[in-house]
Amino acid sequence: MFKSSRFLFCSASFICTALFVASTTAAAQAAAAPAAAAPAAAPTNYPSRSIRLIVNSSPAGPLDICARAISMHAGKLLGQTIIVENRPGASGNIGAKAVANADPDGYTLLLTLDTLMTVNPHVFKDRAEDYTQSLEPLSIAGSFGLALAVRPDLGVATLQDFLHFAKSNVITYSSAGYGSPGNLAFEKLKLSLGFDVTHVPFRGSAGAVNALLGDQIQAGFLAASAVQPHVKAGKMRALAVSSRDPDPDLPGVSAMAQLGVESLKDFEAAFAFLVMAPRGVPADVAAKWDETLAQVYASPEFLASIASLGMRAPFSGHAVAKEWVQTRSGSWADVIESAGIKGE
Repeated sequence: MFKSSRFLFCSASFICTALFVASTTAAAQAAAAPAAAAPAAAPTNYPSRSIRLIVNSSPAGPLDICARAISMHAGKLLGQTIIVENRPGASGNIGAKAVANADPDGYTLLLTLDTLMTVNPHVFKDRAEDYTQSLEPLSIAGSFGLALAVRPDLGVATLQDFLHFAKSNVITYSSAGYGSPGNLAFEKLKLSLGFDVTHVPFRGSAGAVNALLGDQIQAGFLAASAVQPHVKAGKMRALAVSSRDPDPDLPGVSAMAQLGVESLKDFEAAFAFLVMAPRGVPADVAAKWDETLAQVYASPEFLASIASLGMRAPFSGHAVAKEWVQTRSGSWADVIESAGIKGE
């Protein structure tokens, strides 16, 4: 459903309605009744002041870099300053809370990894507060897959070699933490193939990459853009990618579902960056962001600014973003339960 070709955005025009005020009081009341029942609408001059774009991760990371590129390009189109504010912590929940509790007027938005919406409700289901119920997606700001990378001295050159190795060895793998993309992808692979693994979590992707480089673990599902230089230097081997299609950062490395392994023919582990708003944001604000982000994502300058992040299409509006969240949330539930993944 989500291919690496660019999706077209829905664009919407604002519809201006005028209320005819009758000369009699009764007529005026009748005209006002349907207006009161209509969905909330934003002022037609939106935005009339600066906008906060909260990032629920630390500065200088992929989300932060993407947010600052969006803020610069979208701010020019909207004619307002977009202020990027980092609120990391608690697997993204701190930043999510700040946006969920904000007024749904389009002036406080969130940029987050989609696992906030598709994974956290399953991982943190015992928590009293679930901020995901108070948020809604405005846009997919690109998607990415992961590369299955191994140590060169493992004696494994292909995915088939890796599967043979896994039959007689317990695979140790690293990830950026419990519930991270690398953790989820590897547990999904384990569930598909039935081999034994030992998970070594780190606090961040840099630790997971360094663990593989330092021969502390044997394998990992890591960002393709992060492993590319190490693959070129011969310090890692990339066996396959987890997305539906090959990744341009790793030419010659096939998608896992394309390698002829029957149990992996439907395998996919893809993730996305989402622009989110408080639930109840007016429809015309969502439409404004559809229109604006469509122009941002079509800009060669913007695409060049995020190319190092390994982000790919789809760049899609709020309708496709909502569908992404719904389908991915269901697909990760079984993996999380099987692996016993719990929030830190």
